[in-house]
Amino acid sequence: MTLIPDPVGAPHPEAALFAAAGESLRFVPGSTSFLRRTRLVNGLLGGWPIVFGSGSWLEAHLVARMALAPRLPNLRGCGISEQEVWDLVQQELEEGSHGAPLVVLCDSLTHDQGRGLMRRLRALPQAPKIIAVVQNDDWLSAANLADCQAQAIVHGESFGTGVVVRALQALRRGQTYLDPRIRERLEPAAGVLLSGRERQVLEGLTRGSSNKQIAEQHEIAATTVRDYVGSLCRKLGAANRTEAASRGIALGLVRPPR
Repeated sequence: MTLIPDPVGAPHPEAALFAAAGESLRFVPGSTSFLRRTRLVNGLLGGWPIVFGSGSWLEAHLVARMALAPRLPNLRGCGISEQEVWDLVQQELEEGSHGAPLVVLCDSLTHDQGRGLMRRLRALPQAPKIIAVVQNDDWLSAANLADCQAQAIVHGESFGTGVVVRALQALRRGQTYLDPRIRERLEPAAGVLLSGRERQVLEGLTRGSSNKQIAEQHEIAATTVRDYVGSLCRKLGAANRTEAASRGIALGLVRPPR
């Protein structure tokens, strides 16, 4: 499937409705931008039965609570496993009168980021629309995206910027959508492609942080940081961590420390 990316830098008529990057009230329910985005999203969701999937029990619980609000009565349920999401979709197809549901899948759901489940769902006689939410950059690659059967793919870090609205608008028009943030992270700088975690470790190296400090900052094991440092040295052709940091800055992969 060919995903249509959102043109980088292209103006959108509704751009003023969204929170600016770093806005402190981005997700405050009473803020003007949040209320505007909510009205837009709810309007676009109207008429679609919705099934949500996440590997996080807390995330699934919080989303499921939204079904208790009168403004989102079409949320059918949240699954924390491939089978639970499949059962919810099957139940809606068997009992529902609104057609195929909209399925929102977070990449934490399964070890393959829900791609196997997407193939099963798309093979159904009444195939649902699928939005994939990327929360972990480590699996991102051109090959994995090509294997992703979602009609829209958005990055979790883009929430609050209008990307969800534009993804839903595309689905309503029968089009596909790729978040420009994902495209940017897949574009290699001087032939070097880094995962999100590698980029975080590289940023730590440019600050002169130790493996332990980087591990504590990102809540991962120091041995994992060590492995990422080795991977960075191989990708950047560096002899050591200091040289990897210098080359990363020179290639524009990370910004120099202030």
